[in-house]
Amino acid sequence: MPSRPRPITVIGCGGIVRDAHLPAYRKAGLPVAGVFDLDGEAARRLARDFGVSTVHASLEEAIAACGREGVFDLALPPEAVLATVGRLPHGATVLIQKPLGPDGSTARRIVGELDARNIVAATNFQLRFTPSMLAIGDAVGKGLFGEIVDVDVHLCVYMPWELWSFIAKLDAVEIPLHSIHYLDWIRGLLGEPHSIYAKSVKHPRYGGQADARSSIILDYGERVRCCLSLNHTYAHGPRHTEAVIRVEGLKGAAHLSVGYLEDYLRPQPERLEICHDGQPWVELPLAGERVPDSFAYIMANLQRFAAGEDTRLVTDVHDSLKTMLLVDAGLTSSRLGGVVPEAAEAPDAGGAR
Repeated sequence: MPSRPRPITVIGCGGIVRDAHLPAYRKAGLPVAGVFDLDGEAARRLARDFGVSTVHASLEEAIAACGREGVFDLALPPEAVLATVGRLPHGATVLIQKPLGPDGSTARRIVGELDARNIVAATNFQLRFTPSMLAIGDAVGKGLFGEIVDVDVHLCVYMPWELWSFIAKLDAVEIPLHSIHYLDWIRGLLGEPHSIYAKSVKHPRYGGQADARSSIILDYGERVRCCLSLNHTYAHGPRHTEAVIRVEGLKGAAHLSVGYLEDYLRPQPERLEICHDGQPWVELPLAGERVPDSFAYIMANLQRFAAGEDTRLVTDVHDSLKTMLLVDAGLTSSRLGGVVPEAAEAPDAGGAR
């Protein structure tokens, strides 16, 4: 945590703020100075439930109150981010809920606007800050696994897409809303892929939804296999429900059971096991959960970086822009389709041999 926590002004009071942001800040002792939402009643309910003293009547009032001394937490729809950051004061500090705008092109404009205003900004790609990913990253950094040669994300779960009414209006769902987290985390682990192969498909249960399942391959050359198999519509559980991430190196490996995805409405703790240097597999004790703890950790990194206490802003918007461009490339790959094989020669008239 930062040695001197700065007050947070939350812009946007939707479900993610109620379920994750404010519980995280309260648990970690990070002060929330005020909230604002276009839906004033939603903002007042949130403030009442979490003991926030100030509900701002307008965006201008919220911006003026936060100024350069506080930290903005923008939890807005992607299409509202660009216009909002253009109104923030020069030299401000801001955390932006993912994604960084609706697409890569807009993300470039957002980053340009932030740079023009000398704003320190991070994106809320909080998967990098889950207890399990912090542990895996630490193990990789210490060389416990040796050269990483295989990264695999396998989901066979039920995601209640129907809970979010806005999803039916989107041109693409699975990659920009869900897999974006894995793509961002894998970039942090392996660096930039040479290319991406992706295919997202619909499901009859969600006929009006653009897609619900994806298969993705990231090309890291001839020594690394990196693939994601993501089925969010498995309806035959709980038996054979799976949410597993594996990281394999030449000296060791990690196996993560992603408990909070196995049952979205009744999340379970993550379970992380590792082995290395010929030692048997061991389960590592994890402190905290993705929700709410990782949301506090990412805010802590931003505040510490702004204060000079951390040397690296892990989810700097300049890095997040690369994730957004990778998402765009994945969507393009999905829409272009695969390579059509050449037709086989017809068998001889005498029949197949």
